[in-house]
Amino acid sequence: MENASQAYIPVVMKEKGIDAKYGLDVQTIGFAQNLVQWTAMRAGESDISSGSFLDLLRQRQGGLKAQAIDTFSTYGNPIVSQASKPYTKIADLKGQKVGTPNATLLDWMIVRAAGKKAEGIDLETDTQMQAAAPGLINGLLDKGDLDAALQYSDFTLAPISQGKYKEISSVPKLMAAGGFDPQALYLTFNLSDDWRAKNPDRVPALVAAIEETRELLMTDDSVWPALADRSGMKDQSLLPAFIKMQRASLTAPYSEAKLAPTQALVAALLDTVGQTPIGVSSVDAAAFDFKSVEAAKGMRR
Repeated sequence: MENASQAYIPVVMKEKGIDAKYGLDVQTIGFAQNLVQWTAMRAGESDISSGSFLDLLRQRQGGLKAQAIDTFSTYGNPIVSQASKPYTKIADLKGQKVGTPNATLLDWMIVRAAGKKAEGIDLETDTQMQAAAPGLINGLLDKGDLDAALQYSDFTLAPISQGKYKEISSVPKLMAAGGFDPQALYLTFNLSDDWRAKNPDRVPALVAAIEETRELLMTDDSVWPALADRSGMKDQSLLPAFIKMQRASLTAPYSEAKLAPTQALVAALLDTVGQTPIGVSSVDAAAFDFKSVEAAKGMRR
């Protein structure tokens, strides 16, 4: 999605000439719906895209030849309510009307599993769960049709900053409270095997370009006003909070050490949600290319 945060790295990479520095020519392809990136990759219309580690595993199980080469984002979405509500922890939501963008959303399944471990509540079976599009959830909260909701951070930044909403908890907070690693693998950059086969020596360069762009986003405030505008955030008073939120999501480690905690997370999801919504039974280490990350470190200059 060209206006969403997954576009930030390729857009800045192109605008700052970082792709050309590493002998690459990045071209962005827009799409309007989630998961369309996998269809485009299968059709040979794209070479690399972002997506959750779980979707990558599912797609590979379905025959897609692709590997993750780096991370894009870590967990950060909050569970919110109107500020006037009495809820201080997710256990307070038992029996209440709780929203989610999708009942099979990875974040939602995680808060179900982590919530059970941390506070003894399954936010789907112990509440009146309602699925609604992200663009509708805030309105439902405002009208009282929802008591609380898991919502994307971009949709809650303004109402939380303005004191209209409060954060009851968040995905990473619940993960930590439930004994899971909040920096387990989440959203990754996934490269097709076709591109790798045609450009075997360029994969470390691609990773190096991603990491140099990430470093720029983490240190250069001047790139953020245009990115905020791209995402539809017009209130410049929110820019510092927007930058802080986005930078927090970009601090996403990518190493072989994250396979074990990610496997522990998948095991908990299977135990809570069941096999059908998850679609895989384990984390396939072959889905993740860590060697190119190490090789890329020697190319940064």
